[in-house]
Amino acid sequence: MLVAGNSGVGRGHTEGTIQIRAGPAIPEKHIDLDYGTSGYRGLADTPPNHLDHVVYRCGVLMAALPFLRNPSKLYAIEGPEDSVEGAAAVSQDQLVLSAGTVITASHNDAAENGIKLLEGDGCMLDAAWEFEFTALINFRGELSEAVAHLFNKYALGPIRRNATQYRILIGHDTRVSSPHLASLFRDGVEAMAEVLKLEGTRCVDLGVVTTPTVGFLLNNSMLDAVNDDPYVEELKDAFNACLTSLVELGHMKKALKTDPRTSLFYDCSYGVGGCVIYKFFDCLRQLGLIPHLCHSPVWLDESSRHMLNNGCGANYVLSKKRPPVTVEQLITIYEGEWFCSFDGDADRLVYFMPHKGSIKIIDGVRLLAVKMKFLAFILSRLDRPAGDAIKVAVMVNHYANGGAIRYITRSMDEWNASGCDVKWALELCRVGVKNMLDKVPKYDISVFYEANGHGSLVFNKECAVFRSGKQCAYTRLLAHMARMFRSQVGDAVANSLFIQLAMRVLRLSYEDVLGFYEELPYVNATFPIPASKRGVLRARSDNDAVLEEPLELQRLVEKAAGQVLGARAFIRPSGTEPLCRIYAEAPLEEQANKLAADIADCIKQFV
Repeated sequence: MLVAGNSGVGRGHTEGTIQIRAGPAIPEKHIDLDYGTSGYRGLADTPPNHLDHVVYRCGVLMAALPFLRNPSKLYAIEGPEDSVEGAAAVSQDQLVLSAGTVITASHNDAAENGIKLLEGDGCMLDAAWEFEFTALINFRGELSEAVAHLFNKYALGPIRRNATQYRILIGHDTRVSSPHLASLFRDGVEAMAEVLKLEGTRCVDLGVVTTPTVGFLLNNSMLDAVNDDPYVEELKDAFNACLTSLVELGHMKKALKTDPRTSLFYDCSYGVGGCVIYKFFDCLRQLGLIPHLCHSPVWLDESSRHMLNNGCGANYVLSKKRPPVTVEQLITIYEGEWFCSFDGDADRLVYFMPHKGSIKIIDGVRLLAVKMKFLAFILSRLDRPAGDAIKVAVMVNHYANGGAIRYITRSMDEWNASGCDVKWALELCRVGVKNMLDKVPKYDISVFYEANGHGSLVFNKECAVFRSGKQCAYTRLLAHMARMFRSQVGDAVANSLFIQLAMRVLRLSYEDVLGFYEELPYVNATFPIPASKRGVLRARSDNDAVLEEPLELQRLVEKAAGQVLGARAFIRPSGTEPLCRIYAEAPLEEQANKLAADIADCIKQFV
C-alpha cells in the first residue's frame, strides 16, 4: 500500500509529504486504458470527461520524466542536505531538455480523442516507460500516493529548486474537445513543476498542428516555435533544395507551366492536414501539378469539426475500398482523377482514383516501393570509396501482401547483385511503426511503411553516405532528402511531396505504380473470443505472426496453409480487445476464403 507523506525511504529519496494538485477525478464507469502505438485513445464524452484525468496525469509524469530517468545528473544535490532550502537551484546550463505531446485520435471519429507522447528527438515514447504512464492514469487512489511511489522508485530527491531548461511542446488537432484536453495536459505539467520546483520547465502551445509537425520541431530543436511556421519553412527549403539538385544533375526540369491533365486532389479528412498542405501548393506546381483542396476545415466554420474522418480520409478509403462520400456522389465528375487522402492528424496517406464505380488504391506498401526505387536510383550514382557499404533496410509488417513481398525481394536481389556498394535487406516487423523504428539504428537508411499509409524514410545520423567525408552532388541530394524526414513518426505532407518528386524523376505514372505487382487474394478477418479466454492465445514477442501459445493451434495453422501451394496464414491476438485477427492469403480467392474458414474452425477448438 502506498501512503502519501511516507516517502522518505532513505538518503537521496524525497523526504516529507508529497502534495500535488489531484486534477480531474477518474469518472464513474471508466474502463482502464491500455497504451496503444503512441499513446491513449477513447471517447471524449462517454462517460463525461472520460479523458480529462488521462491527459492531466500524462502531463504530470511528462514533467518529471527526464528527472526520474537521470536523477543523479539532473536533480543532484551539491553540498550538505540541510542546506537544500537555501541552496542555489540545480541547473545544467548547456542542456535544454525537450518532449512533446499531441492531442489527437488520428483517424478515429470526431467524438473520440486521445494523446500521443513524443520524446525529445521527436520519436515515440520509449516503450520502457509505457507501463509507468499506464499505471499512473489508471491509479484509483490519491494521486499524491502514486507520485510519492514514483519518486521513491527512481530515487528522485530531496526536492530542491531546479532551473534546468525543459520545453514541452503541445499541439492538437481540429476536434472540439482538443483545446480543453491540451489545457489539462498543461495543468498537469505545471502541477508537477510546482512539486519538484522546476523553475526552467515551460510548456509551448503550438495550437492546431499536425502530429508530424511536433516531431519535426523537436528533432530540429526548434523549441521556441509558437506555431507550424518553422516546420513549413524548413520543409519547403528542403524540398526546393532537392528539386534544385535534381535539376542541376539533369534528372528533371522545373515545370514552367502546369498541365490541366495532372490535377491532384487532397482529401484532408476535415482534419489538420487541410490547414497545412495548401501552404505547399507552390512546391507541387513546380512539378507541373495542379493541386486542389477538399474536405478541409480551413474555409469552414466550427460546425465542420464533427465531420472529421466522417466518410472521408485515408482510413475510410482504405477500409471501405470506396471513395469519400462527397466524391462518390459526384463520381462521374471525378472519374479518372487522382486523390491523396490524409488521416485526421496527417501522419498517414494513401492515393486513390475513382474508376468504374469503384476505386484504384495506392496503399502504403506501394508508396514504399516508389521510395525504394527512388533511393536505389540515387544510391547507384554515388561516388564513394570502395569497401564502406551502405546498409539500407526496407521494412514492412506481416500484413504486407505476398505479391508485394516478392516484388520487394526481387528488386533487392537485383540491386544487391549489381556490384554497387549498397546492401539491401528486408525486415518483416511486428505491427506498429514503433516496432519498425526499433530496428532503424541497425541501418544507414531505412524506408518503412504499413499498408495504412503510415511510414517514413530515416537516415541514421552516422549514415555511411556522409561518413566518408567525400562529398558529391548525390551526397548533397541525400542530405537534402534527409532534411525532409526529420519527423520519424510519419508525415503525410512530406511523404506526398517526396512521392510526387520521385515519380517525376523516375517518370512513373500512377498506373505504373499499380503495375509494380499484383496482389494475391487475401482475407483479413476478426474472430471474437470470450473475454475469459483472452489470455489463451499469445503471440511470440519477436514475431506477432506466430503463436507462442497454444503451440498445437500454431501447428494447425501451418498445416492448413501448407496444403495450398503459395499460401500463407497467421493468427494475431488483439492486445486490447476480446478477439483475434485471421490473415489468410492464397493464389486464388476461393483458396484464401477456405483457408480463413479452416483457421476459424481451428480456433474454436481452443476458445
